Amino acid sequence: FEQPRAISDTLEGVLGFSPDLFGDHAADVFGQIDAIQILACGTSLYAGMTARYWLEAIAGIPTNVEIASEYRYRTPAVNPRALVLVISQSGETADTLAALKYAKELGHKHSLAICNVATSAMVRETSLSYLTRAGVEIGVASTKAFTTQLTALFLLTLTLAKIRGRLSADAEATHLKNLRHLPVALASVLALEPQIIAWADA
Repeated sequence: FEQPRAISDTLEGVLGFSPDLFGDHAADVFGQIDAIQILACGTSLYAGMTARYWLEAIAGIPTNVEIASEYRYRTPAVNPRALVLVISQSGETADTLAALKYAKELGHKHSLAICNVATSAMVRETSLSYLTRAGVEIGVASTKAFTTQLTALFLLTLTLAKIRGRLSADAEATHLKNLRHLPVALASVLALEPQIIAWADA
């Protein structure tokens, strides 16, 4: 039930799909990359797996998703033009931090964190970041962490699509309008709780 507010906070200040949302040098970095390597664990991994569909279909960027705890124990072929994208609610996930460090050692130059904590190690270790502003997650299901991560990943997808000439002005306006409506749409679904309880008891 905290999801509408969390997503609204995640979208605060978003007036369009600009690289500046992700950091001062994001425009330069996004202009150089030709692939994305997503590293994450648990719920954040599932957000990354969902985003792969968007990044490839909408932005046209080849995207690989790997569980961080496995990535750090193999010797992958390195594309120095790939963006290493790490996702974490806390920004302190040990396996993901270790995978990020390993990716840098392998020669990856560009990194981006999608994270909830501005002061976390992950945000400090990456050159770019986007804060989800989900607040403290106390549920094992990690719902608001997941949906705010998806929101941030969709913003990234549309930003990259725009840079690559794959997002028309009309499509941009439509996507922005739909994102603005998302908290209201979620609240409408959550308002069905009494009916759902009644159906479940029937």
